[in-house]
Amino acid sequence: MNAINSLLTTLAEQLLMPFAGWPPQVGLIFWSAVAGVLMAWVFGRTSNQKALKEVADRIRAQLLAVKLFKDDLGITFRCQVVLMKATGLRLWHSLPPMLVLIVPFMFILSQLALRYEHRPLLPGEQATVEVQLAPSSWPRHNELNIEETAGVTVATDPVHDAAKHAVYWRVSPQRASTAILRWQLGDQVIEKRLAVAQDSVRVQQVSVRRPGPGWWDRLLFPAEAGFDATSAVQAVVIHHLESKQTTPLFGINVPWWATFLIISMLAALVARPFLRVHF
Repeated sequence: MNAINSLLTTLAEQLLMPFAGWPPQVGLIFWSAVAGVLMAWVFGRTSNQKALKEVADRIRAQLLAVKLFKDDLGITFRCQVVLMKATGLRLWHSLPPMLVLIVPFMFILSQLALRYEHRPLLPGEQATVEVQLAPSSWPRHNELNIEETAGVTVATDPVHDAAKHAVYWRVSPQRASTAILRWQLGDQVIEKRLAVAQDSVRVQQVSVRRPGPGWWDRLLFPAEAGFDATSAVQAVVIHHLESKQTTPLFGINVPWWATFLIISMLAALVARPFLRVHF
């Protein structure tokens, strides 16, 4: 998973590079539209288009019957039953392409979240750094200390939480450049990137968690290599309460994932007649 994440992170960086000088939402909107068109194309190639067309025709026929015979409760009721069956069939025929699309879309969403979910810290702001230790390693390593890092001030002494097997520090970056936080555990050096920028206008990677050995954890946080199951450290997390981002869409600030869903679905609907796809 580490190798896949590294490859996809590099690829995503190259794809978003042409939009570096634009407002942050431009690249998100463009690639959301591209994803929607690709989604429509894949849907058409992996679904039973003949069956979906027949179901769509059946639904239209029943809707027309309901409109024409709205005063006849018997016919209206039978049409409603047929409509429910047709809707179930449409969902059934849509299942195979959904299963095909779910894996690539999870990777796409994790890459977008890496850049649009959080903004980088600004110089002078504070964040809490959490190091999560494996339960078996807690007695030996709970006294670990963060090393001095150029451009980063450690504002507090370590706080230990034996119940969660975690140690916390409050840190404050002093200059607008990505910093590397380090801890020494015997022969092992633990590192975590801290994203810092002069402003939040430009899109950049903001990794709030270096994941553990679980594949789901690594899928959601792809920027940095995950820790092995045998590692004393199981995760390093940056807690910054004011780092959540929104993207302006049609004059409204919405979460990035809502922008992605809205634009991709609209693009798929617009592309549908050109690709001759039935949903």
